[in-house]
Amino acid sequence: MMNRFRTLSALIAGAAVTSACTLPEETLSNNLAYPFRIQVQNATRPEVHNQYFNLYPWGGGDCHLFIGPVGLPTYDLTLVDGVITHAPQGIQAVVNGEWSEIDDTTKLFMTGRGDPRAVFQPTYGCNPDTDELQIELTLVGRQYDPPGGVICVRSAFENSHEFRYSPPGNTLIDPNRECITVTLVVIPTTEIPDTTATTFTTSTVPATSTSAATTTSSSSSTATAPTATPSTDPADLFTDMTAFGFRFLGCSPEERWANDGAFRTLPNVVHSSDTMTNQWCMAWCDAQGYEYAGTEWSRECWCGHEFAPTRAPLTTIASLANCNYRCTGDNSQFCGGDAWLSLYEKCEANEPCENQVFT
Repeated sequence: MMNRFRTLSALIAGAAVTSACTLPEETLSNNLAYPFRIQVQNATRPEVHNQYFNLYPWGGGDCHLFIGPVGLPTYDLTLVDGVITHAPQGIQAVVNGEWSEIDDTTKLFMTGRGDPRAVFQPTYGCNPDTDELQIELTLVGRQYDPPGGVICVRSAFENSHEFRYSPPGNTLIDPNRECITVTLVVIPTTEIPDTTATTFTTSTVPATSTSAATTTSSSSSTATAPTATPSTDPADLFTDMTAFGFRFLGCSPEERWANDGAFRTLPNVVHSSDTMTNQWCMAWCDAQGYEYAGTEWSRECWCGHEFAPTRAPLTTIASLANCNYRCTGDNSQFCGGDAWLSLYEKCEANEPCENQVFT
């Protein structure tokens, strides 16, 4: 493998010396067995230019992809039949889930499941800063779909950007949160740092802060809470948490269903776990001083100090049907839905703690 890396390096260096980035005519293999990082380039957008892929565990073996101060740097990617692969975790890059009708983009993430793969072809390109030859990953397309499309990144939380796929011919733009088209560049690595002891915690936000965000994975928190009281609602579509000081407000729309320019309904902290329950989420957010807590996608817990009026839940029983995903840690509970948040509010001391009435 090291010999192949040296051959590649020599090829790039030799071509760069003989010309100011004259692109070789040779067709590159869609299998790159040597370890590499992926750099993101868009010289017209300094907020994303020259940043690197980070992996962030999201439960169930999945990893979301970010650039910025979220997740861990990834040094040991390979390309297998055109698919970005992280062999140590047995995951590959796919395009699926969290489709947005606002801009017709879909999440790019990594999983070991059989979701449609994002297929790439290595090609030669020129570095926009140095004019040196580089190897880029040109998107062939989403597996099973017509070829074409682009990879883009859009703002998320903690000054990070998440990866998205935009299909061929897409002309939709989200005026509140643009998805910035980027080039993916292969950066071979000769040494892979030991990251086994590193947690996925970024910056720490004081409990009283409202100006910044932090994100923590399931590897960095061990909070526990007592068992929740079963719901007394006839529809049985939410978990009664009043015994633990939180009242249920309803099923709140996330960005896909509320084109209001905001990212998340509760943007301050996120935790993902395969043992997620509503009582765990309430206890975790409460311990960090947040007034609001919510569960989503069966395994996500979000916290915040406030939410936008456009994210206020409806008060009809029918609206609760959007939060129909069972919690990964307790199949008797519902933990949000597909871009819908089971939203709770901390009750005021010495006042009645009552759930919203739904009709």
